[in-house]
Amino acid sequence: MKALRTPADPALLAQRYLAATIPALTPADKPTFGLGVPNEWKPSQRPFVGVFDDGGPTRWPVATRPLLRVTVWSDGRTRSRTIAALCMGVLLAHNIPGVASVREPSSLLDGRDPQNHGLMASFTVRTTVRTNSL
Repeated sequence: MKALRTPADPALLAQRYLAATIPALTPADKPTFGLGVPNEWKPSQRPFVGVFDDGGPTRWPVATRPLLRVTVWSDGRTRSRTIAALCMGVLLAHNIPGVASVREPSSLLDGRDPQNHGLMASFTVRTTVRTNSL
């Protein structure tokens, strides 16, 4: 019988790492973090950083290569872009436990969320993450 392999969760790994690292780099903003923006989030609250797995190719059974999307919501375009830029810098410069590599960043894209009216800044990075053995 073949060994059973499962994909890892790079969005969770990146989100936890950013939550542990970014607050020290943003003394005035202290964003909150998660894997999806809370339904009740409003621009009057602290900035929110969401990390999403947009999928991608695999090198099965060894690794997956998902595209991670990081989006920052806040009450201002510059504030969101500043926090997103820090997140990008951290993901590209640090060794994220459980993530083999982070590369191919996009540029920052900004916009307004039609649901909560927050100003957003987003980027993507390509990751490589080893599969888990069960």
